[in-house]
Amino acid sequence: MTYAQTMEYINHFGHTGAPVTDLSRMETLLEALGNPHRQLKFVHIAGTNGKGSTLTYCAEASMTAGIQTGMFTSPYILCYEDRIRVNGENIPRDALCRLGEQVRKHAPELPFSQFEITLAIALLYFLERRCELVFLEVGIGGLLDATNVVDPLVSVITSISLDHTALLGDTVEQIARQKAGIIKPHRPVVLAPANLPEVCSVVRNRAAVVDAPLQEAEQIPLEIRRQDIAGASFVYGGRPYEISMPGLHQIHNAMTAVCVLHVLEQPGYPISEEAIQQGLLHGKVPARIQVLCREPLTLLDGGHNPDGTEALRDTLNACVPKPIYGVVGLIDTKDYQHAVANLEQVLEQAFCVDGFAPNSVPAETLAEAFTRISAMPLPLKAAYAKAVQLAKVHGGTAVICGSLYLASRFLAEMGLSLI
Repeated sequence: MTYAQTMEYINHFGHTGAPVTDLSRMETLLEALGNPHRQLKFVHIAGTNGKGSTLTYCAEASMTAGIQTGMFTSPYILCYEDRIRVNGENIPRDALCRLGEQVRKHAPELPFSQFEITLAIALLYFLERRCELVFLEVGIGGLLDATNVVDPLVSVITSISLDHTALLGDTVEQIARQKAGIIKPHRPVVLAPANLPEVCSVVRNRAAVVDAPLQEAEQIPLEIRRQDIAGASFVYGGRPYEISMPGLHQIHNAMTAVCVLHVLEQPGYPISEEAIQQGLLHGKVPARIQVLCREPLTLLDGGHNPDGTEALRDTLNACVPKPIYGVVGLIDTKDYQHAVANLEQVLEQAFCVDGFAPNSVPAETLAEAFTRISAMPLPLKAAYAKAVQLAKVHGGTAVICGSLYLASRFLAEMGLSLI
């Protein structure tokens, strides 16, 4: 198949596929492909926020240690291929087409999702590239997520909050039960810091039931020495670390990664302290309070749910010049009213945009949701130009924020680099 034909094949499946009550559909597909997942070693990462950053910190350290490292993330930022990477490099299009054809030929006639087909291609690619360690990010939830067919070396639970409530439940306890479904019998699990007590209780109970050794990252002493828009430096467990992504939430993600990397020593992946330090320092994820320009300071962030916009709000409050002018775009499957409430606590003015996704909130509707500050609908390029102009005139900051889909469209339209 050509690249266009491969993408047509993948996209003809639904975003979610038919509803599932177990993992048999994904298991059937992988069995038809020779069960590639049974020949690979995984770190499995679930959570509402922080999955991508935690994965990146871990993978950077793994690569620094000389380990052939696979990375599976979602959604993509600039192109479909950046969801599937080996040693930081996207899957080449020729490999994508070849493996897509392999999946097409062997896939049984079942109502698969795009995610399931993508995961199957990824697993075949990781096996082909002889990956020694694969960092695997859950799509949605955990218990019934297609990725939960793996038997990981370590399970990781990052920050959990309300999101995807229609699928996962409308309380954090219900959502935590779904996420904690990735915890496997007798396999260690790492829990990220700053989770709600009810989340911690669910994870602890699940770990106890399946006899999974639990490491809570919050129980290790932390001393923050520096925190600004360039990142942070801190001492964790008596060892110094530095990160290049800003925000207290990134310190928490880094703490989680350190715990994961230390746990990996037991199953035979000794990653040196120097490799961990370098992995944290060089770990960056596009559209996570990403600095695009210094004069004026211009940021890009795709935190779209309540916890994501709260993290952005807190970082903007603590780390950037005021006033702050926002280019804001959100999708209607998220709690955009809550996001607006967070953003209008720090923005001087909002320029609302749409059209970056089929379910983007109409710019006019979004502008009306802002009640405490001035907000107006504008096309994306005009909104960006206006926010940057005002930030420059007033010595402040411009931020493009809201949906990760907006961040992806912005980077593509502006021709800007990922980092």
